[in-house]
Amino acid sequence: MPNTYQRFLLTRDDFYPDPDAIRKMAWSMKYQESEDVTGYMTEEAYQPEGIRQRLQQILGAKINYWDVDPPEGNGIFYGGFSHGTHKEVPGVHFDAPADHITVVIYLTPGLPFDYCTSMWQHKSTGLLNGPTRADARRLKIPLAQLIKRIEGDTCRRDRWIEVDRVGYRYNRMVAYSSGMLHSATRHYGGNLREGRLYQTFRFGVNWSTFRVYG
Repeated sequence: MPNTYQRFLLTRDDFYPDPDAIRKMAWSMKYQESEDVTGYMTEEAYQPEGIRQRLQQILGAKINYWDVDPPEGNGIFYGGFSHGTHKEVPGVHFDAPADHITVVIYLTPGLPFDYCTSMWQHKSTGLLNGPTRADARRLKIPLAQLIKRIEGDTCRRDRWIEVDRVGYRYNRMVAYSSGMLHSATRHYGGNLREGRLYQTFRFGVNWSTFRVYG
């Protein structure tokens, strides 16, 4: 991969100056279930003024790809529910492109600590990131078959080791390399008013400028 990424996990509390206003905006938007993307998600994205510059400053990395009208990820709101019509079992996965950065902002007040975000290692392959051709060669298995194995185990927690967890806190930002194997730890509730509401951004960076750890 020409723009090799680093594994990292970063949090920033009190991300939005007025998270209640962002939450109300999320409630006002239309939601849908997509065939291509897991989750109950808004049809449109919301990117507050200055958000790109703020994320760039927090991460200490120059953003070189920013989708202003994304079909997924970059400013979309999601509802992750544990019951009801739109119930979903959180599955372990990696985002694409793997060398982008994924940002999640928690937008439901009062949720317990463990309705959060987890990072995982696949037990049988040892993978911490989405499969690559190098992984396939090491494991002596075709890449397509390796990807299929990971996807087949996505909702089987007995096939995974949790290696990190970022606890839930209202208006907390969580950022990590998109290629890391991750999931929601648990979902909550059954509708937008009381369920696990969050917003995501996904964008490319020049990793040679990445200075989040000094």
